[in-house]
Amino acid sequence: MNEPLTLTFGNSILPLAGLCALVAWLPGWLVGRGNLSQRVLARAVGVTAVVALVVGAVLAAGLYAAINEGVWAGILKAPLERAGFFLGRSALFALLWGPVLGFVWLVKAQELNRRLGMRMVDSEGGKG
Repeated sequence: MNEPLTLTFGNSILPLAGLCALVAWLPGWLVGRGNLSQRVLARAVGVTAVVALVVGAVLAAGLYAAINEGVWAGILKAPLERAGFFLGRSALFALLWGPVLGFVWLVKAQELNRRLGMRMVDSEGGKG
């Protein structure tokens, strides 16, 4: 029989902090430095959300497996059912990383608009 799980830095805070770090880093990496399209930025944010859900599901499965026996065998027996279960648990993680992603999107959109404005000023010969 497993002993009760004790929440520690390594099994609770660190994985969620890593998920938040992924969400903060991935949109910028997907769009690159010179992006001037809000559509490309929105697509990168959407891809980041999907990746975060999948990574969160894998994280949830790993955390469940750490405290329950037979989790991996259950996944192999009914992969779609278990994937749905862990994606649902991953959606709960979105309560943490969702606001981080929204803030990153806002900051990236403002930066993009600033670059567009500077480009317009430069193209008009400084007559802004």
